[in-house]
Amino acid sequence: MIPSKQSIAQVFALALAALLPFAASAQAPDPTPRLGLLIPVGPPDYAILLEAFKPTHDETDGPFTFRAGTVSGVPVVYYIAPTDGPLVRSLGAQAMLQHFNIKAFIYAGTSGGHLPPDQMSIGDIVLGAKNVDHGNYFLNRAGVIEPGSFNSIQKGMRHYGALYADPKLLSFLACSATRVAAHTETPAYLSPIDPAHHPQVFFYGIQGTSTIWSDNLAYTKQTMDVFHEIDEDGDWYSNLVATLYHVPFIEVSIISNSILGFPNADRGTPKAPDGEPNSHLLAQRLSNRIAVDLITHYGQQMLTGTYTTPEDDPYPAIAYNNPTKPGDLLQDCK
Repeated sequence: MIPSKQSIAQVFALALAALLPFAASAQAPDPTPRLGLLIPVGPPDYAILLEAFKPTHDETDGPFTFRAGTVSGVPVVYYIAPTDGPLVRSLGAQAMLQHFNIKAFIYAGTSGGHLPPDQMSIGDIVLGAKNVDHGNYFLNRAGVIEPGSFNSIQKGMRHYGALYADPKLLSFLACSATRVAAHTETPAYLSPIDPAHHPQVFFYGIQGTSTIWSDNLAYTKQTMDVFHEIDEDGDWYSNLVATLYHVPFIEVSIISNSILGFPNADRGTPKAPDGEPNSHLLAQRLSNRIAVDLITHYGQQMLTGTYTTPEDDPYPAIAYNNPTKPGDLLQDCK
């Protein structure tokens, strides 16, 4: 029996009615353009961000509580995940997109250094020009890492690899990082490279995300040979969520531990002198200061400008080979 045009229309109407609740839930109920702040659970030191934050209201979605308000008059919303790990943080980022009109995500965290101590020290600043998932690989029978665990057998689908920061947003972040670094002194016990103890800025950082904390140098060398990550943190998962929704994502991480710089210390974390905060707290406070500076100086532009979510590399290879060279990133600093 061939259905009539009327019955087809009725079926379509019923299907559309069934989908309406899902369509409605996908619309941001809070129309105010905001910056979404993704805050790592640890180290549990949020004072710098919270002191700058002026709350307006909260919204709850299951395990996630989102706090809306302003930083320096710029509308923002943040949440602290109910447990640790990049997967949970990315789930919260996706839920945030359902409740708020997010124009860009900012993630400020800490990371473990993958470069030797003559190139990188604890307290240095890494900007995520490129973000890679260095836990996504095929380990062959010889113990050799090959990128993309399922890419070769799952044909005909889009496989997301490296993700990139919009060049203009990276420029904003570079200006803030440079400004904050100039007013920051890295404690001597962290063996800073800069003679004035200012943190270095890695403007074109390749940040690696995985749930593996590796102090095994042979393993780290293998992942670096494939993914070229210079630090071990990142939030590729939240970056992927942002990319799928066409929302820009930018990240800054501060080196908080280094097995290369401190090979005899537990997890590459040097012991802080009595009465001083440890390197993880110092690193998180520095990344939060950069985030606040970014919002203060560029937040309104980030809300009103048009930015991209690049899936192809917008930066020349030489930039990654010399990541402490800013190129033209600082030419428009306020």
